[in-house]
Amino acid sequence: MPTWRTLLAEARAALDDALDAQWILEEVSGLDRAGLLAHADEAANALAVARIDQMVARRVAGEPLQYVLGRWGFRQLDLYLDARVLIPRPETEMVAEHALAALDVAVGKGAPPVAVDLGTGSGALALCIAAERIGVQVWAVDRSPGAVAVARAN
Repeated sequence: MPTWRTLLAEARAALDDALDAQWILEEVSGLDRAGLLAHADEAANALAVARIDQMVARRVAGEPLQYVLGRWGFRQLDLYLDARVLIPRPETEMVAEHALAALDVAVGKGAPPVAVDLGTGSGALALCIAAERIGVQVWAVDRSPGAVAVARAN
């Protein structure tokens, strides 16, 4: 079986992207960057090799890294993602900041602590508000059954 070092080198070559290769190997190995370095010369098992090959092939085919990994960080959340929803962008974090600030102002003026996320997709905004403003009632709505399923999973 190949070592983690060899698998990382092969993934980097196939993807022509060291960072994507690093993310994939971290996901498959369950190790962070330091852990991969510490275990670089250990052999990976056949299941890990097959999973890396499959993930690299999906990425080479143009599938976004976030879908290949099946998750992505948003603020303090680790969200499940797949092709049924859009990938939260850095700009979405700015929307979250504005929504939280507007909610604080409204609640400070006596409005009920309620937020509605229309077209919730992965649920990133709704979950962010619920996590960062305890006591706020949050409604997440989407017309897509697939998006609702992803938001529920999150």
